Amino acid sequence: MAAYRRLLSSVFPFKALTRDVRLICLSSIIGAFGEGLYFWVFPLYIRTLQADYVQLGIVLSALMGFAALVPLPGGFLADRFDRKKILILSWTPWIFAPLIYSFAVDWPQLIPGTVCWGISMIGAPAFIAYVITSVGDKRMLASVLALVFSSYSLSYVFAPATGGYLATIIGMRWVLRLSTVLAAVSTGIFFFLHSQHPRREEAKTHDESLPAPEEKRLLRKIILWSIFLTLISFFISIGRPYVQTFLAESVRMSEFQIGLFGSINSAGITFIGIAIGRVGDKWKKSGAISVCLLLYVSSIIPLLLIKETTTLMLMAFLLGGSAVSGSLVSSFVGTIAPRTKRGLWVSIPQTFSLVASFAAPYLGGYLYSASPYYAFIISVSGIPFLAIYAMTKLKD
Repeated sequence: MAAYRRLLSSVFPFKALTRDVRLICLSSIIGAFGEGLYFWVFPLYIRTLQADYVQLGIVLSALMGFAALVPLPGGFLADRFDRKKILILSWTPWIFAPLIYSFAVDWPQLIPGTVCWGISMIGAPAFIAYVITSVGDKRMLASVLALVFSSYSLSYVFAPATGGYLATIIGMRWVLRLSTVLAAVSTGIFFFLHSQHPRREEAKTHDESLPAPEEKRLLRKIILWSIFLTLISFFISIGRPYVQTFLAESVRMSEFQIGLFGSINSAGITFIGIAIGRVGDKWKKSGAISVCLLLYVSSIIPLLLIKETTTLMLMAFLLGGSAVSGSLVSSFVGTIAPRTKRGLWVSIPQTFSLVASFAAPYLGGYLYSASPYYAFIISVSGIPFLAIYAMTKLKD
């Protein structure tokens, strides 16, 4: 039994999880289940509202474009005000996004919902900074962040298949309204968190200010990592948003099968994500990122060649493992960021990444209109070079 506990502790960082981190995980599980009911098949819903491939790209770009505007202001707020209140206020617009989607009669009417979803990202730096500050053992930071993000994806293991099934019974609009209720419950859990005032926390600790040259050196390193994450996000976001459309139109999967694909994809994010987080702690984060990138290539190329549904489900699991690089970058930035600027610094890679995710789907829509294969080939073309760069040049 003792050996079993040691093995379990080596995989799950239980000792580093405080009460607040556990509550955040619970909120993530509930909120992600609600969002996962519709988000994976959302591109298919957009198509039902008379959107062509380019217009589909416009909606997805708008989703990320509005989100890209807010992390830096959110990081500024996260370093100055109670992070609990920021989380509550920023998550509230997230509740209304699926409700607005449910009443849309054509694709332009989805845009106000994308605005609400984007505005909610103003709380992302506070979310990450809150978790980083709450972790009991900073040596397990990457593992805890991977676990928090994996708790979000854990619900996606069940939600897409459930949403796809419910959509065949009650329709997608009612699935979206059910998502609204679960998002409200998820946001309500934040009321039970302890307040986290950055300046009060700073006053309780020793001065952690860095010499100006050292801070500039670390800031340059963060910007380098942010540019690297931007390139990753750009290439992946050219093809990844069109996976569901490809499965529906080229592989002829049903809505339920696509939902099941999404569930298995999220299982990959959850379980591979936890393992990759441990690799980042035990080995190096840049090496763990290179593994994530290779998983993307090894899942997308077979997707274009295989039409057998059962085999594609394995590719879905590997595809999920490629989505962990963002949490690894956040854990690295959170580790080296000065306490007084942690929220602002973790918002830098988020902003860079979201800007790339804003531009890429629009380009992907044009490529997909010419040929579905063009979008995916361009998407994977730069990834091997980025993996090699991460392994050989990117320093933790």
